[in-house]
Amino acid sequence: MFDIKEELKRVPEKPGVYIMHAADDTVIYVGKAVILKRRLSSYFMKTGHSVRIEKMISLIDHFEYIVVDSEYEALVLECNLIKKYRPKYNVLLKDDKTFPYIKIDIKNSFPKAVLARRAIKDGSKYFGPYCSADVIYSTLDALRTVFPLRSCNKSIAPDKNKRPCLNYHIGLCCAPCAGKVTESEYMNYVNGVCDFLSGKQSELKKKLEERMLKASEELNFELAAKERDKLSALERISSEQKVENARTNNSDVISVAKNEENACVQLFFIRGGKTIGREFFILEGAGIEEETEILSSFISQFYKEETVTPKLIYTEPELAGNDAENLGKMLGTSIHHAQRGEMRKIQMMVKNNANIMLLNFESKGRNIKVKDLNILEKLRVALDLNFLPKRIEAYDISNLGDREIDASMVVITDGRADKSQYRHFKMKEITTRNDVGAMKETLTRRLNEYKAGSENFKEKPDIILVDGGLGQIEAARQAMDETDVQIPVFGMVKDNHHKTRALVDEEREILLKNHPELWHFISSIQDETHRFAIEYNRKLTEKRYKKSILDDVPGVGKSRKTALLRHFKTFKAIREATVEELAAAPSMNKAAAEALYNSIREKK
Repeated sequence: MFDIKEELKRVPEKPGVYIMHAADDTVIYVGKAVILKRRLSSYFMKTGHSVRIEKMISLIDHFEYIVVDSEYEALVLECNLIKKYRPKYNVLLKDDKTFPYIKIDIKNSFPKAVLARRAIKDGSKYFGPYCSADVIYSTLDALRTVFPLRSCNKSIAPDKNKRPCLNYHIGLCCAPCAGKVTESEYMNYVNGVCDFLSGKQSELKKKLEERMLKASEELNFELAAKERDKLSALERISSEQKVENARTNNSDVISVAKNEENACVQLFFIRGGKTIGREFFILEGAGIEEETEILSSFISQFYKEETVTPKLIYTEPELAGNDAENLGKMLGTSIHHAQRGEMRKIQMMVKNNANIMLLNFESKGRNIKVKDLNILEKLRVALDLNFLPKRIEAYDISNLGDREIDASMVVITDGRADKSQYRHFKMKEITTRNDVGAMKETLTRRLNEYKAGSENFKEKPDIILVDGGLGQIEAARQAMDETDVQIPVFGMVKDNHHKTRALVDEEREILLKNHPELWHFISSIQDETHRFAIEYNRKLTEKRYKKSILDDVPGVGKSRKTALLRHFKTFKAIREATVEELAAAPSMNKAAAEALYNSIREKK
């Protein structure tokens, strides 16, 4: 039988790793220690542990330990054992995200720029990581208009008699397969892509400007126009990346925020002095750990073998003890904590973002799913909001000519459709086809209901989305001015193929093709809003057409309608009957017959 007190006496005062086991031999915790005896004794000889640690201690049946020569060796071994056992009471990165890269196989004579799911040591150049494959595809598509590298999988054996593909004719490939460029010329394009992805945009733009001006001076306006278009494309790609003005070109900045229960790690990727992406990770149950312990555990788990580790990692807060030095040695990087200057400001910005994301995660006392929180954060950034749009209301107008004019209100709560909050509005004031007027009436009524404290409209939306452009936005603004309730409003506009294209307000247009995940999210909202409006309009239309000549006649209720149809068989027979014939039908009298006869004549 394992006697914990006796075993503690035998533990050496050396660095190492300890492994806690439950009664069924399951590994429940792995830790490292500079002095094993001191660390293990602290679990069983001291009091005042957190609730979570107390629970873990109560489950320990036995432990084992591995002695090593240094704290660094203990760190490496701890990382490997955590990855192997995934212990319940360690801080674990459960969100096993992998980030794609742009890969250029420079060993190839005519290399391509492609997406790679992981970076490996194969002699290729890797750029990234990027937050999603969609970002890489949109970046590569734009770069091909400037540097027309091939995208096919053909084996290149230049043959001037070979017919180039369509991509060559539309300027998206330089056709090395057909001998349209030499290998040296092709590598100039490759170097241009590498320079751009490495952050040397300003040098490339300067070269393009010089070539454009030179072509213009030589009256070669066709070439000048091509260089101008390339310059515009580069500026468009660059504008999508936030300039940090950091002295460090390639670094990751990591910070952590926590409360008593959970923690959030925020990570910014800075490449070429620009933020090319950012991600957050919610670590549920990790809030009881020290921030430095959470950061150390995160870094050791996040930077795997297939991850290209940047030359520098900045952390907020500063890692404890020798963790920064040992982790840096293990990962082949340098880990720092800036005390002042630009990097200090960036560290605190990342820290602030971590606090915001943790606060949003625990919205309204209940947890939002991390996936939904992620898309709402992307929407917040795209719309330049200083708050998370937790409640989104979307509106659409539907009509059948001048009849059955109605509006739909679809509600998205915490990133998900909240069908219990959906509402319909049948127009009261608008009697002819007027989508802008109908939108104003709808939102005026909705906001007045909110001001009146109506049970069905007591929640105020964080943002409003309307199906349409500036006309619909202006209608919404008028409704807000009249009701004195101001809410950010954006229009969902479509392209010529009736597909969601952008979000707009009075001052800007946010093209959703540059934000693929947002495009899918907004498209689903717009489609749902339209579906809900059409569905209600169809019901109103069907109800109207189902009305018969027996409806709305004084004295002719449901039982008399049934009796009349059974007696006369068809509506045509009822329409052609005399007052006397109607009065003679079962359940009818002369007064009801006269009322029905006159009603039929009025409806003709």
